[in-house]
Order: sequence, then structure tokens, then C-alpha cells
Amino acid sequence: MKNRKNKNIIIAIILVLITLSIVGGVFLYNYLKEKTNGNKKYLSIHLLGQKEITLNYKEKYKDNGAKAFYKDKNLTSDIQVTNNVDYKKLGTYEYKYKIKYKNQTKELTRKISIIDKEVPKIALNGDKEMTLYLGDNYKDPGAKAIDNYDGDITKNIKIDNKNLNNKKEGTYKITYTITDSSNNTSKIERTIKVIKKEEVKNQNNTNNNIQKVPVLNYHFFYKSKSEKCNEDICLDVSKFRKQLDYLKENGYKTLTIDEFVDWMYGKITIPKKSVLITIDDGAHGTSKINGNHLIPILEEYKMHATLFLITGWWDIKDYYSPYLDIESHTHNLHFAGNCGYRSKVNCVPYKDLLEDLKKSLKVVKSSKAFCFPFYSYSDKSIKAVKEAAFKTAFIGGYRKATQKDNKYKIPRYPVHDSTSMKEFKNMIGNGICEVSTAL
Repeated sequence: MKNRKNKNIIIAIILVLITLSIVGGVFLYNYLKEKTNGNKKYLSIHLLGQKEITLNYKEKYKDNGAKAFYKDKNLTSDIQVTNNVDYKKLGTYEYKYKIKYKNQTKELTRKISIIDKEVPKIALNGDKEMTLYLGDNYKDPGAKAIDNYDGDITKNIKIDNKNLNNKKEGTYKITYTITDSSNNTSKIERTIKVIKKEEVKNQNNTNNNIQKVPVLNYHFFYKSKSEKCNEDICLDVSKFRKQLDYLKENGYKTLTIDEFVDWMYGKITIPKKSVLITIDDGAHGTSKINGNHLIPILEEYKMHATLFLITGWWDIKDYYSPYLDIESHTHNLHFAGNCGYRSKVNCVPYKDLLEDLKKSLKVVKSSKAFCFPFYSYSDKSIKAVKEAAFKTAFIGGYRKATQKDNKYKIPRYPVHDSTSMKEFKNMIGNGICEVSTAL
């Protein structure tokens, strides 16, 4: 009996020891695991800010990041952040946040959607109100459309002129609609008045009634109150606005380069009060990334201008606007000459000049006009411009252009910061600036 009792005690002790061993082993295992692999429930990561972000195209984004902890230990600085965001392309992208600690890993994802809500800009070629004689065929001048994302989408404009009846007097509307790749839509209308044909008296083509068009030449634009420009070819935007106000208040039409060239070749007539605004180079204040003064003002006033761009120096995409035509000012030859001419255009071998012109043409995709750097040209450079298939070329000259001018030596009035309003008015009108200059 006593032996049985002792045996039971021994068994009990053994069971207690086994239990203690198991409990201790589990404890030891968990302790060692905690020290080496950690406990997953203690590892945490969470986003700062929203899980899904929507950005407008070209909108700047500053990521708020994430925070990570293991118990009370801050692991935020150890978070690995990766993203595949392409801010130049619409779409949905991901920011990924990953934390690794004690052989444990946790990660989160933030979605970034880049969208385009800006409507494309559309502007009419020609006048907003046009007259059509009864029975005459209507030739539409068209329009131009630029989108902030798609670029030049003029070819996608849809023209609705089905209501126009050239056989019945009346006032008709033509609608131009443009839709970009994000389904943003803009519209603009032109009014056509169909009237009876009036007798037009023949006019003698004398020097007294030859139409003269002032071609204005600008370079750089700046705000004198907040910016510096030490060159006289820089024009304070406040002065530019005053000049445009004068043109607007006095009923002047600012021509597109298509209209001016067609007029030069006698294909169309233009209003007596017409002016061509040109800008050379593409430098300070003329694009959306180097000051952005010119384009917003043109779009505000709804006035057209032509930029002669040095295509190898700046990205043409930064100059897109339905109110700004872009033509060539060489690709990479806008340098001072070293052969007796002001411009390198006249100094390089003929084949090099022709190659440069063709490179520029590939960028601007228009051969309507060329502008000689520094107003400097030679027989050789004019020949190259013609061979490259440009229809016109511009220089200086300080006088108005006529249809009798050499189409590759079209004169212009340079406008400087020092140009007074009186001088400007004389350029536009029939004032003292109408001087004879050998071209």
C-alpha cells in the first residue's frame, strides 16, 4: 500500500516536471522567436493621407508617405518607397510602401490617378463675322485647336455648316467643335451673312491704293516690377498690353501667318486695318516654361501672332496655342557670323544650311515662313530657303509690307522696350516711321 502511494507521488512529480518542461519550452521558444523573427502582430504600417489620389495633368504632387512601427519602435525611416508614376502621361499608377523587420514584411499601396479636365483651346482662322455674296461658293478658313495634353489637334475639329444656304439671304452660324482624348469639348462659332452681290468699282492699281501691312517684330517679354532684362529687345508686358489695346480699340485685325502669306500671293483679300505680329527666337517670356507672358496675353485678347522658333533650342510643345502660329528661325544656326555677315546662316556651307532648315521644318511642320536671324541674309541663304520650300522669309526694314515686296525679304518693324506709343502708332498708321530702306 505504501509502495503504491509512493509510486503515485513519483508519477505526479514526473507529470509536473513534464508540464513544466513543456511550458518552459513554449515560453523559451516564443522568447527566442520574439528576439529573432519578431511577432507579426506587433509590426504595423499605415499611410499618411488618402489611399487614392486624383491629380490633374501637370499638377504637382508631394507624397505624404507612411509610418511604420514595431511595438514602440519607430521604423518609418526604414520604409522602402517605390512608384511607377509618369507625370507626363494620363493613367493610374501606384506608390508602394514596404517595411521589413525581424524577417517580417508588410506593405501598402497608394493609387495615383492622373486625369485631364482642361478643355482644349480653339480659335478661328479668319474673321468671326464674314460676308458671302448670294450664289457664291463658301470657302471655310477653318480654325486651330490646341490641347494641354494632346497638343495640336486641329485636324480633329468638326465643322457643322449644314445650315448655311448660299442661295438665300440671311445670317447663318457655322459651329466648330473639338474634343480631346479625355472627352473634354470646346466649341466656337462663326457668323456668315449672305447678301446680294453689289457692284464693285474697279480700282486703279496705283501706288496710292496699294495695301500696306505693318509687320511687327518682338523678341522677349518681361514684368519690369518683378523681373530683370538688360536688353532693349525685352518688352515690358504692360507696354505690350497698351499696344494690343490700341490695335483692338482701333479695329485692327491680327493676321495668322496663313492669312498673311495667302495675301502676299494674292489669293485672298484682308481688311484694310490688318497687322501681322511676329516674335523671334522663343526665349524669355514667350513659352509656358520661361516666363509664360506672351501666350496668356494673346489668348486673353484673342489676337493672333507668329513665333519664329529656334527649334533646336526649345521644345515646341511648350509654345502650343491656337493664337500662336509657329514657323522656323533655324534649327541650330542662330549664332553671330564670322564671314562678314551678322548671321552664321550666311557663313556655313550650303549643304549644312539646307540640312539645318530641313531639321527645323520637321519640328514646326510648316513651310509658310522663315525668319533670317539678325535680319541678315545673302543670295546663298535665300537660295537655300527657297530650296527648302519656304513660301516667304522675313527680315528687318522699318517699313510696311506690300504684295510687291520680294517674298523672301519681307520687311518688319522691330519693337523695343524704348519704343514709345507715338512711334508704335506711326508704325501702324501712316506716320513718320514709313521710311525707305534698301533691302
